[in-house]
Order: sequence, then structure tokens, then C-alpha cells
Amino acid sequence: MSKYSKPVWQMIVDTFQNNDSQEYADLKEISSRVKIEFPSDDVNKMTLRLQTIFHCVNHPGNRHDASKRFERNPQFHFDGKSGFRLLAPNEIKKYTKSS
Repeated sequence: MSKYSKPVWQMIVDTFQNNDSQEYADLKEISSRVKIEFPSDDVNKMTLRLQTIFHCVNHPGNRHDASKRFERNPQFHFDGKSGFRLLAPNEIKKYTKSS
């Protein structure tokens, strides 16, 4: 049984899709969106932060994820400053490494 209604990375993806946004959002904005759209889950801010970074193809912090989620399930792109955006489907195919 999982702690949340769906995987945290999926919640983040859903908030980007529900906002119909290809804009970059910082971690504070992502956290706010998830709290609004999934209020009963009460997701920890650090969990949101780590899930965003670990599923991001180009964030320098993703190297700390031993399971390399950014290779198996890439979802986000980092702008090099503080913003993340959802990858387009063709970008996901480009970055996905098969096991």
C-alpha cells in the first residue's frame, strides 16, 4: 500500500498537464500546485523536491539517485537556474534508456 493516492512524480506531471503549461516552474510553485490539486495527500515538500530532481534529465542533483530514475522515467527539464518544465513526449523518448 503506498502512502499517497498515486506516485509523487505522477502528481507533479498531472499538475503541469492540468495547468496546460510548458512554462518553467520553481520548486515552490510545484509544491503549491501539488498541495492545491492533491490536498488530502499532504505530500512532504522534501519528497516533492527530490522526486522532481530525480526525474529531471539535466539537474546536477540527479546523480545522487542510485536508481537513476531520470534514465528510466525522465519527466522534467531544468533551466539551469531554478525552474523545471515537463518534457514533451518526443523528448521523453529521446532521454529514456532501456534497461
